[in-house]
Amino acid sequence: MIVNAGNLLFRREVVKPDKIVEAQLVSDIIISSYNIMGCDALNIGAYDLSLGIDYLLKKRAKAKFPFVSANLCDKHGKLLFKPWVMKTEAGVKVAIFGLIDEKLKLDKIPGGHKIMVKDPLAVAGELLPKLKKAGAEYVILLTNLSGRECRRLAQHGLQIDLIVGSSRRNQISLPIKVKNTYITHLDRGGKNIGQLMVEFLSAAGTSALSPSQRFKGIEIENKFYLNKFMQLRLDIPDHPEIGPKVDALLEKLKRLQKVKATGSMTIPLKKNVGIKEGNQYVGADVCGKCHQERYGRWKASGHARAYQSLVAKQQQFDVECIGCHSLAYDKDGGFTDLKNIGFYANVQCESCHGPGLIHVNSKGDPKKIVKKKDPEICLECHIPEKSPDFVFMDYFIHMCTGKKK
Repeated sequence: MIVNAGNLLFRREVVKPDKIVEAQLVSDIIISSYNIMGCDALNIGAYDLSLGIDYLLKKRAKAKFPFVSANLCDKHGKLLFKPWVMKTEAGVKVAIFGLIDEKLKLDKIPGGHKIMVKDPLAVAGELLPKLKKAGAEYVILLTNLSGRECRRLAQHGLQIDLIVGSSRRNQISLPIKVKNTYITHLDRGGKNIGQLMVEFLSAAGTSALSPSQRFKGIEIENKFYLNKFMQLRLDIPDHPEIGPKVDALLEKLKRLQKVKATGSMTIPLKKNVGIKEGNQYVGADVCGKCHQERYGRWKASGHARAYQSLVAKQQQFDVECIGCHSLAYDKDGGFTDLKNIGFYANVQCESCHGPGLIHVNSKGDPKKIVKKKDPEICLECHIPEKSPDFVFMDYFIHMCTGKKK
């Protein structure tokens, strides 16, 4: 059985106007891919509504799998999607229902005035007896509720066997048992998939299972759960149908970004507190005249080739990427025109230390430059979904001392 707990179609709550076409193309291929995979149900999460309820209702017609939500309604309180579906798996009748977080930011959703969200706990309390009456032997909740709210539902003793969460506030967390409910989440960013084995135990109980299974899972009410997270690595072969679709989409997105770049890519500059009048960026080559040894370490690092890595992938016009592969993009004293990146290409000394002209003119006065050793600077770009193997202290020790940990 393949299910998705929501927040699937888009990457954020609000899609910028210049990214709408790309977002639509991506959502189309996601739905097409889930059709091919044979998805059994998709819960509606907040990020699935980023282009509005009308757009999502149109997308439902393209899906060969049901969209479910038991508490997302129109402004008159009428449900917009199926509240639940019933599937039979290995002879067991499985009910799958969906709930969306009632903290949905309606003012950020196009056409948000057309919808309302009912209280998830109240809806679940009313719905579960109906599911049992319909013959459900096992009940799954798909939701974008936070981990805390998922636990709150389970603590009320509702007859929910499994809760699969998709809240963007959760990183990968180990599954937990709350009363008789099993709760699991996946990570942000879609870098992993979850595989859950649920086995209805015989009279022999877990003793009938192999030792490799028995000691890795958990027993709840005569059911055995074994959960796995599987990383979607680059060495995993592409699906023969989905792989070519993704490649074609990436080429189309690159062409769109390049077309945009033929016009003016200039956007309003952000004003960053702390940049002094008369200061400006000087570039790594100027820094290297005095800091030769550190300049050499930088020159040999991936930061010195960060922009070229985008060019190699034809992503140098993608505004989602350029900020982490260049110096001072969209910052006071920096650049915004992607056609003329010039000496701002690559991650440079001033990406962390700020503009250095005053420092240079003062003949290297250390008080005239920011000495930042805060990992938060690195973690603006090296977030888990982009740099899963990044360890701040390892990098900091090497770049600042030349030693390897």
